[in-house]
Amino acid sequence: MAQRIDDLQYKGLKLIQDTDEFCFGCDAVELANFADVKAGSLAADLCSGTGVIAVLTAAKRNARVKAVEINPITSALLAESARLNGLSGQVEAYCMRVQECRAVFGRIFDAVLANPPYRKAGSGYRHGKPTVAYARHELELTLAELIDCAAGIVRTGGAFYVVYPTDRLSEMLSACSQRRLEPKVLQILTPAEGKPPHLFLLKCVYGGRPGLKVLPQRTVRAYTEG
Repeated sequence: MAQRIDDLQYKGLKLIQDTDEFCFGCDAVELANFADVKAGSLAADLCSGTGVIAVLTAAKRNARVKAVEINPITSALLAESARLNGLSGQVEAYCMRVQECRAVFGRIFDAVLANPPYRKAGSGYRHGKPTVAYARHELELTLAELIDCAAGIVRTGGAFYVVYPTDRLSEMLSACSQRRLEPKVLQILTPAEGKPPHLFLLKCVYGGRPGLKVLPQRTVRAYTEG
């Protein structure tokens, strides 16, 4: 295990990571900033990894977060990061499969956030380390299973926030609409000026009325280690 402590560049927040495991990128930070989680609300962070979304959401939004991660190594680091930042009372780490959430929690969340695996099994390069491979590919969790979970644990009127690659936008919109997660806000992201879009941020509301607001396209904010 090769641990490092990253500066999250917000009020002294730190995050403990293992460089042998999957480490967070700009997409996770973008999602945490995009999600309009209300103060005092209860949020779920699915596929939480080492917990950057959970930590930022708890600290910036003053919310309570239950962070779900299948990898025991990164889930343990998430709990350590919560303690390091004085957020143990707000952030709880759950090492389990996303598919278990409906049975464990029920419909209790005001918001659900997810930075899930982007690629279908069998597509593109597959990392040799299994825990990194299933963080990137749908080996342990499919898009359909993710949306089933989100629709089963968020309250009526609650929000689902997700970051995902643009080449799967239509698949995401369809999957959410079929499960009463009505798409409400869409933000398209590009990796650099003049480059084609590569990611999108999406807010859905469970039981919401139809009507999608599309925000102006913009370039992702670069994350640099402190």
